[in-house]
Amino acid sequence: MATDGRRYRAIIFDLDGTLRANQPEGIEAFIAYASRVGLALSAEQIKICQREAHRYWASARVGFDMQRYDTREFWVNYNRILLEAMNVRSCSDCAQRIQDLFDNEYDPQDILFADARPVLSHLRQSGHRLGLLSNRDNPLEADVERYGLREFFDVLIAAGQVGAYKPEPRVFYHTLEALGCNSPAEAVYVGDNFFADVVGPLNIGMDAILVDPNDIFERYYAVRIRRLSELPRLLTG
Repeated sequence: MATDGRRYRAIIFDLDGTLRANQPEGIEAFIAYASRVGLALSAEQIKICQREAHRYWASARVGFDMQRYDTREFWVNYNRILLEAMNVRSCSDCAQRIQDLFDNEYDPQDILFADARPVLSHLRQSGHRLGLLSNRDNPLEADVERYGLREFFDVLIAAGQVGAYKPEPRVFYHTLEALGCNSPAEAVYVGDNFFADVVGPLNIGMDAILVDPNDIFERYYAVRIRRLSELPRLLTG
């Protein structure tokens, strides 16, 4: 992929995990709680767990599971999926015990990454059109205003408003059209979920940059940055 920012008419960003996040993130809490219930996870198991979390949240299985389970059982089932991905089969009640810790202790802070505003401002001043595309169900305007980012974006797209979710092609085409792009090659997508934010764009001929702070996908995809502050330099070569 030739990441020459001058060739892109538009840069499209993911929101959750890319510009803002919960701290600690859910997967970080899961790993910490797994340790507290007695699971000694290897570094490789932790990376498998993190990749599986990305895979799950980019899949149609999420909607199916939300309809199938009540709230607590949804999360217990999710915990079970992560444990099975790491081949943890020796603890029959670990998924429930981990969820007990989430229910009683997890109270994350909603934070905007410190480099989000400077990077968006730089790209805006460089003449790029900027879009925001999130897999959220509801409109993004109120949250974007709260984060103080509205001035940077030409287009805000919540997948739920389109009726198609990343990595489905339709939601990307919808965003490209809203930004005035004549082809996917005129834009690049920046996100943190390989399965939604890289596979989706690549499938329609759009370039993609993966924000991968923990090198989870080091062996899977080459065009990665560890933090947003690296993006302008990557785009200018």
